[in-house]
Amino acid sequence: MNSHIGSNIASQPSWGNITPQSFWDKADAIQDKTMVEADKIFSYLETAPAPMIREILAQYRYFTVYYIADLALLIARLDDGPMRSFLADILYDELGCGKAKLAHPQLYDDFLKTIGVDVADLDRKALASNVLLLDEARRQLVDARHGSEYAIGLRGMGGECVCQVYIAQLHKSLMQNPYIQENRERIDWRFWDMHVGDHDIEHREKTRALIDSEVVARGGVGLQELGQGYDHSMSQWKEFWSNIFAMQNGDLANDKFKRTVVSSSVNVKVCDGAGCPTKLSLMN
Repeated sequence: MNSHIGSNIASQPSWGNITPQSFWDKADAIQDKTMVEADKIFSYLETAPAPMIREILAQYRYFTVYYIADLALLIARLDDGPMRSFLADILYDELGCGKAKLAHPQLYDDFLKTIGVDVADLDRKALASNVLLLDEARRQLVDARHGSEYAIGLRGMGGECVCQVYIAQLHKSLMQNPYIQENRERIDWRFWDMHVGDHDIEHREKTRALIDSEVVARGGVGLQELGQGYDHSMSQWKEFWSNIFAMQNGDLANDKFKRTVVSSSVNVKVCDGAGCPTKLSLMN
């Protein structure tokens, strides 16, 4: 792992006394609690009308396009080793293993198209509140005050591990919806086949094993930062989905559901001026 540039940051009380022996018990308890809450909100998809299914599922798309650039930034922060190489394999997979048409955001757009979403205009329909969350996560990811362990908690545990569990639960509820059942044969399921099947489960389990051996087992400040990054990720996940599912009972014309532009490839811009602030030089 990288040296702890941010080791002077005060630990959050909930992770201050964590040990390698107690870390996974605590992390799993947080995930279990979050999944109970997720199960409650995802259950709406079992009976949601088709237009609302399209609205809700279109919003997850913006996480998928942010995630690839975030994963690349996480890899850039790590020292050479098993974790870095494995995450690079995941990034290669996310980008379609060299085939742009098989990149996961493209597969998700293909899925959305087959449930009736107008994909031509999707870049303009991201919930502004969620884009703020995604931008903040990226700022935290590249913030030099945090060690790389924080970044692993934020986008390794929080992105690769927790995301797979969330999406599997969402898929379970979605598959019970009458509209989905009626149209199942004509829907493009390639994205879901990869993300709720053995392929992604294997990624999640291997990511966890590497985090355990390369971060958790070492304990110390790095373990505390790992927990803090994970906390941040879980908090943002809950808010991200709460913002989306609030649409079911709200006036979509309300400012609460204001939309903003997110390109289909949320890349990282390189600063081209001497006066460009460092924080902004890594942001979209």
